[in-house]
Amino acid sequence: EVCRTSSIDGRPLCKFGEKCYNHDPEHRKKVYHPEVEEGTTVGLRLACKFGSGCYRKNNGHLEQYVHPGDRNYRIGLVTYKIGQRPEFESLWQLFQYHDPDESGHLSKEEFDGVLQSCQHLKDTNSGEGMDAVPELEVAWVDAQGPLHGYINFRQFVSWTKEFLELDFPLGLDGGGKTRPCRFGVLSKGGSRCSCPAFQAAAGSSALCECGHKASLHRSDFAQRTFTQFIEEGSIVSHWTSGVEGLVRVEDSDVLDHLQEMLDASHKPAPDNWTRDRGCSIHAVNGCSASCASRNRVAVPSGYRLMSAYRNQNQDLWQKYSLVRTAIAEEVARDCDVPHELRTVVTSGRNLEGELDESVNEWHLFHGTSPSKCKSICASNFRLALAGKGATWKDPGKDFGIPLYGYGVYLAERITKADEYSEKLPPEGLDADPVISAEADQELFTVLLCRVLGGRTNVVTTNEIEVDKLRKDVFEGSYNSVFGDRVISLGKPYREVVVYDKDQVYPEFLLAYTRCYD
Repeated sequence: EVCRTSSIDGRPLCKFGEKCYNHDPEHRKKVYHPEVEEGTTVGLRLACKFGSGCYRKNNGHLEQYVHPGDRNYRIGLVTYKIGQRPEFESLWQLFQYHDPDESGHLSKEEFDGVLQSCQHLKDTNSGEGMDAVPELEVAWVDAQGPLHGYINFRQFVSWTKEFLELDFPLGLDGGGKTRPCRFGVLSKGGSRCSCPAFQAAAGSSALCECGHKASLHRSDFAQRTFTQFIEEGSIVSHWTSGVEGLVRVEDSDVLDHLQEMLDASHKPAPDNWTRDRGCSIHAVNGCSASCASRNRVAVPSGYRLMSAYRNQNQDLWQKYSLVRTAIAEEVARDCDVPHELRTVVTSGRNLEGELDESVNEWHLFHGTSPSKCKSICASNFRLALAGKGATWKDPGKDFGIPLYGYGVYLAERITKADEYSEKLPPEGLDADPVISAEADQELFTVLLCRVLGGRTNVVTTNEIEVDKLRKDVFEGSYNSVFGDRVISLGKPYREVVVYDKDQVYPEFLLAYTRCYD
């Protein structure tokens, strides 16, 4: 085998190799692509020249060629004949094409490839979008890439709609949806296959009984554009109509369920104190860990709910809903990393609207000050503040390094979250109506959040590689970290960490009192 740096006719080797995303015929004429031109497509499969309009109905063809919507229709896994370009029927297909490691996130380099594909989409859909796709640096900022160093599907979709005005189908089925065949027979004037729902053919999971590929079967749910998703998602049946923000819960059944969650998630003595609760002499972070352990602040024996406020925030809810649908697609795929369902102490206690257990959606607590609770309900978590609150810090330090790195930390037990809660100030807190304490009453606040664990990375030891945990989420198959050192190391609490704030929806703000025997 000869390794060439140029073609026989003198064209230089393309620096992107088999991952080249530029399929413009002029580029292919100027730059050499041996994996396409000489058939050296090791580990690659050729894209079918008919694309989504392919009429071939046999497994042999599917094993030889890939089609839009197939799992291996991705950069690095598919190659094209000269003059052929990638084809996308939805934003999810476009996103997945540029996410070869199936992480659910795009790096800046991968996003650069997205710009090229979006330019082609704009060019082939006259009348839609801007005159030109922005430069990488501008687009990366517009898509909020610097926030995490990566962008998720929600950020990508929002960016295409706001800055490119490309209102394409999302392409997310969301699970449990009827998937009719979308194949249009071009020879018959574009009439669609009459198959009402995908049914795997005998001996093949990739073909339907109608003869068309699984990737051509999509639900009406998947065909929605982002605009339609927003319009339909704006209706939440149990919300108070026409009201935005924090709304006081008056339903006695809901209040009873919330109190039950506080009761069920309280960890009784012994072994329910951690150093984050602090020292009775020097408070939190005012002394050494050994001093705090000798002079422990008393842990409450229980918690009494005084009032609850539902967070009716359309913007945060729509972002969360879109990410939940995307994670449902991700965990449904076969993967070297198994997707295991996990329960927390609040599992099985649904409030208003059921949780999706298939994606490890949980109700978890987050304790902080009343003003920060209100701010989070309005604009979600700020990862830049992680480690600045009640997290244990070395003397003289403003920031502590959280155990699993900087992210959103959530507790399955109110007793753990209460360590970080703060007392309501005398002037109270604006809500509907104002949250205030009665005379001689100390009120504390905590958030009860919906959280998407997805495919969660369970950590049971003290051997924690913080950078790797984060990388395994943004560049790997995991969606969260599930810190469970209770059994293996005898720690008192389990906690969940997500590095993407769109995986959290602050659903309730709870005002409560601490009880002591």
